[in-house]
Amino acid sequence: MTRQHFLALVKSFMAEYDMDLQNAVLLLGGPAALMRLQRFRRALATPKPKYDRLHRELNWLCDLLSLEHVGDFDSEEAGHFAMIDPDDDVVWTICVLTDITQVLLDELCEISDATGDDQIDEVAA
Repeated sequence: MTRQHFLALVKSFMAEYDMDLQNAVLLLGGPAALMRLQRFRRALATPKPKYDRLHRELNWLCDLLSLEHVGDFDSEEAGHFAMIDPDDDVVWTICVLTDITQVLLDELCEISDATGDDQIDEVAA
Protein backbone atom coordinates (compact mmCIF):
# COMPACT_ATOMS: atom_id res chain seq x y z
CA MET A 1 0.00 0.00 0.00
CA THR A 2 1.32 3.44 -0.87
CA ARG A 3 1.30 6.37 1.51
CA GLN A 4 -1.14 8.18 -0.77
CA HIS A 5 -3.53 5.24 -0.69
CA PHE A 6 -3.24 5.06 3.09
CA LEU A 7 -3.94 8.79 3.43
CA ALA A 8 -7.03 8.34 1.23
CA LEU A 9 -8.21 5.51 3.52
CA VAL A 10 -7.81 7.67 6.63
CA LYS A 11 -9.64 10.58 5.02
CA SER A 12 -12.41 8.23 3.88
CA PHE A 13 -12.74 6.77 7.39
CA MET A 14 -12.90 10.22 8.94
CA ALA A 15 -15.53 11.36 6.45
CA GLU A 16 -17.68 8.23 6.57
CA TYR A 17 -17.77 8.03 10.35
CA ASP A 18 -17.58 11.75 11.04
CA MET A 19 -20.56 12.11 13.38
CA ASP A 20 -19.95 8.75 15.07
CA LEU A 21 -16.32 9.69 15.72
CA GLN A 22 -17.23 13.08 17.09
CA ASN A 23 -19.87 11.58 19.36
CA ALA A 24 -17.59 8.79 20.60
CA VAL A 25 -14.66 11.13 21.23
CA LEU A 26 -16.87 13.60 23.09
CA LEU A 27 -18.38 10.81 25.21
CA LEU A 28 -15.02 9.25 26.05
CA GLY A 29 -12.77 12.29 26.28
CA GLY A 30 -14.91 15.37 26.68
CA PRO A 31 -14.67 18.71 24.88
CA ALA A 32 -10.85 18.79 24.88
CA ALA A 33 -10.73 15.46 23.04
CA LEU A 34 -13.31 16.67 20.53
CA MET A 35 -11.19 19.75 19.85
CA ARG A 36 -8.16 17.50 19.29
CA LEU A 37 -10.15 15.40 16.81
CA GLN A 38 -11.13 18.59 14.97
CA ARG A 39 -7.48 19.68 14.75
CA PHE A 40 -6.59 16.23 13.41
CA ARG A 41 -9.29 16.51 10.76
CA ARG A 42 -7.97 19.92 9.70
CA ALA A 43 -4.42 18.56 9.54
CA LEU A 44 -5.58 15.80 7.19
CA ALA A 45 -6.94 18.44 4.83
CA THR A 46 -3.52 20.02 4.30
CA PRO A 47 -1.79 19.24 0.99
CA LYS A 48 0.94 17.10 2.61
CA PRO A 49 0.04 15.95 6.13
CA LYS A 50 2.98 15.09 8.36
CA TYR A 51 3.57 11.38 8.90
CA ASP A 52 4.60 11.70 12.54
CA ARG A 53 1.50 13.72 13.38
CA LEU A 54 -0.72 11.24 11.56
CA HIS A 55 0.82 8.40 13.55
CA ARG A 56 0.54 10.27 16.86
CA GLU A 57 -3.09 11.28 16.33
CA LEU A 58 -4.19 7.84 15.11
CA ASN A 59 -2.49 6.32 18.13
CA TRP A 60 -4.25 8.79 20.44
CA LEU A 61 -7.61 8.08 18.80
CA CYS A 62 -7.11 4.33 19.05
CA ASP A 63 -6.12 4.62 22.73
CA LEU A 64 -9.17 6.76 23.49
CA LEU A 65 -11.61 4.49 21.67
CA SER A 66 -10.11 1.32 23.15
CA LEU A 67 -10.47 2.73 26.69
CA GLU A 68 -6.73 2.61 27.29
CA HIS A 69 -6.85 5.22 30.07
CA VAL A 70 -10.12 4.49 31.86
CA GLY A 71 -8.33 2.32 34.43
CA ASP A 72 -6.65 5.45 35.80
CA PHE A 73 -9.39 6.77 38.05
CA ASP A 74 -7.81 10.22 38.09
CA SER A 75 -8.02 10.55 34.31
CA GLU A 76 -10.68 12.58 32.58
CA GLU A 77 -11.43 9.56 30.39
CA ALA A 78 -12.40 7.48 33.44
CA GLY A 79 -14.98 10.04 34.45
CA HIS A 80 -16.49 10.21 30.98
CA PHE A 81 -16.49 6.43 30.61
CA ALA A 82 -18.38 6.03 33.90
CA MET A 83 -21.24 8.08 32.45
CA ILE A 84 -21.87 5.70 29.53
CA ASP A 85 -24.66 3.16 29.86
CA PRO A 86 -23.28 -0.26 28.82
CA ASP A 87 -26.59 -1.05 27.09
CA ASP A 88 -26.44 2.08 24.94
CA ASP A 89 -26.02 1.51 21.17
CA VAL A 90 -23.05 3.86 21.24
CA VAL A 91 -20.98 1.09 22.87
CA TRP A 92 -21.28 -1.04 19.74
CA THR A 93 -20.39 1.98 17.58
CA ILE A 94 -17.32 2.66 19.70
CA CYS A 95 -16.24 -0.97 19.27
CA VAL A 96 -16.56 -0.71 15.48
CA LEU A 97 -14.62 2.57 15.42
CA THR A 98 -11.94 1.03 17.62
CA ASP A 99 -11.51 -1.93 15.28
CA ILE A 100 -11.23 0.28 12.21
CA THR A 101 -8.82 2.68 13.89
CA GLN A 102 -6.63 -0.21 15.03
CA VAL A 103 -6.48 -1.59 11.48
CA LEU A 104 -5.48 1.84 10.17
CA LEU A 105 -2.79 2.16 12.81
CA ASP A 106 -1.49 -1.32 11.97
CA GLU A 107 -1.39 -0.40 8.27
CA LEU A 108 0.55 2.75 9.09
CA CYS A 109 3.10 0.75 11.05
CA GLU A 110 3.44 -1.71 8.16
CA ILE A 111 4.11 1.16 5.76
CA SER A 112 6.76 2.49 8.11
CA ASP A 113 8.36 -0.94 8.47
CA ALA A 114 8.29 -1.56 4.71
CA THR A 115 10.01 1.73 3.93
CA GLY A 116 12.36 1.51 6.88
CA ASP A 117 11.50 5.10 7.77
CA ASP A 118 10.51 5.91 11.31
CA GLN A 119 10.74 9.66 10.92
CA ILE A 120 9.11 10.39 7.57
CA ASP A 121 8.00 14.01 7.34
CA GLU A 122 5.29 13.69 4.75
CA VAL A 123 2.70 11.04 4.06
CA ALA A 124 2.46 11.73 0.35
CA ALA A 125 5.37 13.05 -1.64
